[in-house]
Amino acid sequence: MSLISSVGTWFENSAAHRWYLGREPGERPLILAVLTALILVLAWSLLWKPISDWRDLEANRYQNAQELWDFMQANEAAARARGSQASGAGSQRSLLPVITRTANVQGLRLNRIQPEADGAVSVVIQAQAFNTVLSWLGALLENNSVSVQRISVDAEGQPGIVNAQIRLL
Repeated sequence: MSLISSVGTWFENSAAHRWYLGREPGERPLILAVLTALILVLAWSLLWKPISDWRDLEANRYQNAQELWDFMQANEAAARARGSQASGAGSQRSLLPVITRTANVQGLRLNRIQPEADGAVSVVIQAQAFNTVLSWLGALLENNSVSVQRISVDAEGQPGIVNAQIRLL
């Protein structure tokens, strides 16, 4: 037995079929037309529209990705040239974000940060653990090629706690 004949048999034994047969013969085509329209609206709103919207969205994403790829291909040489210029001129980079970010990662509180005219940065640290300060300076040197140009470290009073004035370049 096929699916369509099973559904037909089920419908013929249902209350909806008995109700439909109880309507006037002139009302039956109107009921079928409304039911057909309802099925079409449901099919459109639950199936066709979401699939169509998804297809349009993905086509737009693809087009944006393709335009970005084309832009990157067209500007690759210029970006590489700028990158090599920036790596060649170490004093041109901004040290402030690097210094503050690495200090935050190490849990170090910087009391004062002052950029200087030659690209160097002066940092004042008060009442911080000596090991943390050394670890921070090591991370700056190893990960970011920031070197210590001048440093002055004084004991704070508690063992292992120091004040420091550092000039980084």
